[in-house]
Amino acid sequence: MTDTNQTNLLEARERFSALQSELGQMQTGKTGAEQVIPISSGNTNFEELKSVAYHPDLKRLEAIFSTKQALGYGGNLCSSGSTAFVRFYLDYGSGWEDQGFVGVAQHDIPTEKDCNKQQEKPLNFAASLQITPRTNYCKVPVLPRVRAILEWNKIPTAGDPNYHSTWGNTIDSHIQIKPRPRLLLDDTFVLHDILEIAVQNPELKFKDAANFVTGGSEAVQQAGASTAFPLLQLSELVQLYKENKEISAGRYGLMEIKSALASYDPAFIQQKIKEWDLLGLNWQDILNELQGTNANVDYEQLEAVGLDYNREEFVATLIIKRPIGYSGDLCTKGSLEYVAFWADWNNDCKWEYVGYTTVNVHDIKPIPAGGLTYAAILPYNFEQFKKRCANPQVVKIRAVLSWNVNPSSTDANKLEYWGNRLDTYIQLKPGVGTGTIMPLFNIIGGIPVSEINDATGLTFAGAKFALNQVPVSEGSPFGGIIVIQGPSFPGFRYRIKVTDINDGTFYYLTNDFVVVGFLPTFPYVQYTNVVADTVTHYYNYQPFEKNTDNVLARWSPGTNDLLRIDMEIEGVIGVFTKYIQMDNKAPEILLQVNDGGDCTHFKVGDTITGSFYAYDRHILSYQLASNFGVSTIIAAGSSNTSPILTPIPFSFSTAGATTPCGVVSLIAYEKTIYDSQWTGNYTPASRIICLQPQ
Repeated sequence: MTDTNQTNLLEARERFSALQSELGQMQTGKTGAEQVIPISSGNTNFEELKSVAYHPDLKRLEAIFSTKQALGYGGNLCSSGSTAFVRFYLDYGSGWEDQGFVGVAQHDIPTEKDCNKQQEKPLNFAASLQITPRTNYCKVPVLPRVRAILEWNKIPTAGDPNYHSTWGNTIDSHIQIKPRPRLLLDDTFVLHDILEIAVQNPELKFKDAANFVTGGSEAVQQAGASTAFPLLQLSELVQLYKENKEISAGRYGLMEIKSALASYDPAFIQQKIKEWDLLGLNWQDILNELQGTNANVDYEQLEAVGLDYNREEFVATLIIKRPIGYSGDLCTKGSLEYVAFWADWNNDCKWEYVGYTTVNVHDIKPIPAGGLTYAAILPYNFEQFKKRCANPQVVKIRAVLSWNVNPSSTDANKLEYWGNRLDTYIQLKPGVGTGTIMPLFNIIGGIPVSEINDATGLTFAGAKFALNQVPVSEGSPFGGIIVIQGPSFPGFRYRIKVTDINDGTFYYLTNDFVVVGFLPTFPYVQYTNVVADTVTHYYNYQPFEKNTDNVLARWSPGTNDLLRIDMEIEGVIGVFTKYIQMDNKAPEILLQVNDGGDCTHFKVGDTITGSFYAYDRHILSYQLASNFGVSTIIAAGSSNTSPILTPIPFSFSTAGATTPCGVVSLIAYEKTIYDSQWTGNYTPASRIICLQPQ
């Protein structure tokens, strides 16, 4: 790209960003920005989607995209920068269904050179979205198309799968949804009793409730066993693939022969050779085949690798190319695709092993054209490698794919029988690094602490959810469950004090809460119950592998007051303090129609009158509307009706009504962030009116 073209594109980016700010993220029609930007739609000079995939067990869609330039992202890492948004769609066969969107922060990151004198661009990021997919039993594969749409500094229009990005692109692929298990119940009466106890005591886990019912634990174990899919033995695989000469014995016998060789027991190996002979398999021929197989990508291949900047996880996407050769269909355990990650943390051309993860794959016939894409996800604690925002930390990483065999943890260059490797660059979030133990949390109520005003406890303009960059309204309070997240210092203890500023009362958090950790294989998650000391109220910091979301507290204040949150670490000087304004009260509204106690007297053409009000301490908007007559929206606003809680009159004509009955509705939205993860709570009211002929 010439310098002149680059300058023109940077100017276009600046105008696009400014117009989006003025237009308030317009979601319908063609924006003014699109009308004046002198470039073609779908410019990928700055960012570009590379792949979209899915993790069936974690139910996560993952889109990996590249940022290619050093400038054009709204400011450096010490600024708010800009946001790349990805909206996802699924098509199960009857049309695209909007799944929602996620945003990823972007910044101007200078392009340096790595230890091999290669430019550290592009930087690869992953956008992750949790979904609730449609499922079916294992005999019926669910293989929807997935679409990812990338746009810079603007949320792609909801419900528009054909949206044309100004900056970005669209890609499609096919994914596989995990089948739902078929639960076989031998003793439904016992399980019913367990369920009744669990419903009456929601704090109890189902397996704990089973302990209160005679035979309960056994019934739960039997029910769980009925949902497990079998691991096919070698003799079963021989029968499965005997008619498919393309699937070699070296492929489906890989695990068996590797485990035999790993025993280093000649007698055991000889026994296995005899067993294979009985199955019609020649041990030496298979050894020769495997010795000649290295980095084969006929079955599976890595497509892209990047960093989930929001969740701080390594993500790799891979494609499954063939319908068979994966050790069984969806009614079996199938096989595993292993992905190992490496990093050159110090830019010295020395790879350091990070860890591995897996994703479960199966024989699926027929396979969609283009194959099936899967995501491999590895949470990681990056704290020790982070630097201040003035010194961006760019790291070269490597992903190594291997089918059914764990890749090497000592040799980053080694490739196994089936699989490949990919290198890329990622950019870490800024931080303070390790070596300093200090009271600190960086997210509260789902929002970064830097985006909450300590004077009011409300969000600043431009605030966003930390884990998906979804914007929230300026001046948003908090309600429901409050979650605190921050760095962990295992071996130390912390406690959290909550003070109500309105009346000066305070308390220490003492409630139990559950944190989620990571496992490299199924079920991929583990749960740990965190308990406070009953005397001192201190909690133990959990190791990262048990608490990958860095959750330090979860509780429901249940108030509408301003709270001060203080954190301290046992034996460490200092206190970290943050203020949040609570609002657990829904909007108050009133809708009255002047019908004299009888709505049946209205006739077509009459003018309907009435009164209404809408009030909330942190109101976002209200709208009064009818679905018949000349006017649809009768009244609307973004502040409380005035005077507060005093009904104000309205009227609208029913002239031209095409249906005999209609609805007058009032709805008020509030700004409150609920349960640390969502906004948009509302209070509705409506009146049905039926019109008589004139």
